Amino acid sequence: MCKSSSLIFVLLFAFLFRLEIFSWRLVFVITLISAGVVLMVASETAFHLAGMFMVFSASALGGLRWSLTQILLKKRNMGMDTPVATVYWLAPVMWFTLTFVSMVIEGWGNVFSLPVWGTPEKMVRTLGLIAAPGCLAFAMVLSEY
Repeated sequence: MCKSSSLIFVLLFAFLFRLEIFSWRLVFVITLISAGVVLMVASETAFHLAGMFMVFSASALGGLRWSLTQILLKKRNMGMDTPVATVYWLAPVMWFTLTFVSMVIEGWGNVFSLPVWGTPEKMVRTLGLIAAPGCLAFAMVLSEY
């Protein structure tokens, strides 16, 4: 239910950065879509405050990311006029951020001491299980831009 709020945050940041002209019709449509998703799954979930906070934070930051990316895509002189160029420049920043957060929260010592890294065969299998979804994620990000 909370994830459907990402549409609201995208619209909010689009209005804030003047990427979209304010329209009550647009606000109504986004509110109607979000309310429909909430009503569809309202009785299916259990409530957890920490989870709600994390999902709302992710939705808000996702909306901010889309708005900032849209601003970057409008600046042709920066070389961000194609999806591949956008991924080329933004991927290192996203990688660094995720690496730093995972080091702080997960602790890389804990990750690399797991038995999935024990033998060369397990290591190759683990790297394959990491690389395959990574390629899919790359393709999805490329298609989003």
